[in-house]
Amino acid sequence: MTTNSILSKTEPPIRFAIYARYSTDMQNEISLEEQEKYCRKAIAERSGTVVAVYTDAAKSGWSLDREGFSKLRTDAEHGRFDAVMLWKFDRLARNPEHSVMIKILLRNEYRLKLYCVEGFSEDDDDSPYTAMMEQLLAVFYAFYSKNLSTDAKRAKVGRFEGGKFNGSIAPLGYELVTTTKATLEHPTGLYVMLRIAAVVRLAFRRYATGRYSDTKIAEWMNSKKDIQKLRIGKQPINKEMVRDMLQNKVYLGLVSHADTQYSGSLGEGKKSSRKRKAWVMGQHQGFISEDLFNRCQEVRAGMSVTVKSASTTRIYALHDRVYCTQCIANKPADLLDDNYGKMRPSFIKRTGKGWYQCIARVRGYDKCSERLIAANDLDHQVVEILSHLVIPEEFREQVGCAVQNRIDNESSFKRLAEIEEVIKRVDLRWEEGFLNKDEYVKKRRQLQQELDNLHPADYDQITEAEDLLTNFNAYWETCATQVKPDEARKQLIEVVVEKVFVHDSQVLALVLYGSFAVILGENKTASTQIVNAVQNTLLSESISTIFT
Repeated sequence: MTTNSILSKTEPPIRFAIYARYSTDMQNEISLEEQEKYCRKAIAERSGTVVAVYTDAAKSGWSLDREGFSKLRTDAEHGRFDAVMLWKFDRLARNPEHSVMIKILLRNEYRLKLYCVEGFSEDDDDSPYTAMMEQLLAVFYAFYSKNLSTDAKRAKVGRFEGGKFNGSIAPLGYELVTTTKATLEHPTGLYVMLRIAAVVRLAFRRYATGRYSDTKIAEWMNSKKDIQKLRIGKQPINKEMVRDMLQNKVYLGLVSHADTQYSGSLGEGKKSSRKRKAWVMGQHQGFISEDLFNRCQEVRAGMSVTVKSASTTRIYALHDRVYCTQCIANKPADLLDDNYGKMRPSFIKRTGKGWYQCIARVRGYDKCSERLIAANDLDHQVVEILSHLVIPEEFREQVGCAVQNRIDNESSFKRLAEIEEVIKRVDLRWEEGFLNKDEYVKKRRQLQQELDNLHPADYDQITEAEDLLTNFNAYWETCATQVKPDEARKQLIEVVVEKVFVHDSQVLALVLYGSFAVILGENKTASTQIVNAVQNTLLSESISTIFT
């Protein structure tokens, strides 16, 4: 290669991710498609390339319980893009404290650049002015959102009092016409889908006999061609969907309302509204009689079990990380279900042991051939692998940094919640006159400074991730001496292992944080098809793999 050709080489384009979000259909916000269009245009102007798009529809910016945002965080942790483009920064979060923390996480921990189509970003020119304007706009967005939220809540109450459906997803058997699809002949609201409604009515009648469980009803509904056609590309109906369907008073022609409430200071998840809902007669047509509905509730009450299952109190080290390779190898190409192939822990009282089993049938799919695997046996296999794993030098630093980030980020979000509680108490003391202006400003500045410089202590006094990986077995044994050994071991696994692929009760592959996976050669029962399917899955997620 000549000197001229070397000098003429250009830097690769910046890899951009796009994040788009809107709150509710009732708020006059720009659509996800429009946000993405403007973001793509801005990225093209920067000569960048779009590698991923993450969206959250009808998700409040005051909560961090958002699937698209969580996926963005996970992929950012794996280094799958260099920058994030948003329509406005309030798409990340409405809460100023949340916004600060998220930006610190993305910029400082993941080394990402953050840009927006409308507004200011300190990454534009790294000047004090743009940094100040970015923060000022965040405060303005928070005020605007609070005001908009108040208007939205008032609108929801008005819709409820007027008998209009407030949800964003129509119950099975109905079609929801939104403002964007409404016409003079079909204004906004719920409309009965006659063929699907007939299946739903039969489901109610079957359940009312007392001879069919939620699971049996789900299996029967999934066998109907109309349901199959309706659910193309979606998860089949499962027992949880049936349970909710059989208790939904919308089928009686009623509509409900309950204020949205979140658990935890970070809004980690919505609280159930089932017992808080108020119901009134709606404008839509019901197609389940009150007598049939009540008979179903009586059957359910008779089937209720009040004894708490032992599995609800048991802690599993690999919870939510185990995948069935049989399902992964045979996943339909057009299926959108992130939980497809997962294996769920359960406690079998008869044996007194915990097991992992594929949840394919529970989620409405055909039962796969993967056998149950004892939780203790699976833990032992994973610990043995991690204790003797020799990570190639070219991956060691990458994995170590990712694990260390994982440790720090979890602690950061925990500390953020603590700071938020302190801020609430300081604000309350100021409002009630227990603090003068100077004291209040001083304390608030101290708290803001901690948010800006937040970098928590390492997990369990582990100062280097490489030490954790090198001496994993020693740390695992140390967990046994803790007050809550099962919880300690679960936390230890969580900062190292992202996924575990199981075949024929044996671990086939492990995915570690840092986009690195190892496929184990000693699993002789795995066919070439199974191994290739797992490897293709990992490659599609930009995860580097090796064989041992």
